[in-house]
Amino acid sequence: MPELGLVVIRVSDLEASRRWYERIGFEFYEEQHGDGPVHYAAVQSGFVFELYPQLTPNPVSSGIRLGFYVHDVHAIVEANMAPESVVVKPNAAFGRLGAVLMDPDGIKVEINESQA
Repeated sequence: MPELGLVVIRVSDLEASRRWYERIGFEFYEEQHGDGPVHYAAVQSGFVFELYPQLTPNPVSSGIRLGFYVHDVHAIVEANMAPESVVVKPNAAFGRLGAVLMDPDGIKVEINESQA
């Protein structure tokens, strides 16, 4: 079965998005390939997650929904997000606590507590 190894999203504000995803737990480093744009990459458990600057005036990330396992849903929501806009509840599909957040570009990001 194939395993997901890379996800790249284009963002309107590279620094704001980097800070937002770092609050979920990603650790980014700056990259640039040749003459390409400066961007951020994070590698966790063999999975590469990259943030690239948006090159067009219209968002190209519409329709994307991301999901990540985290250690503490409440801590992420309380420390970093607008609690009034987030619903934290048991996720029936996964049988664990989860929440759906919006990143700075309006991408829905689902977080669920990992079992470990």
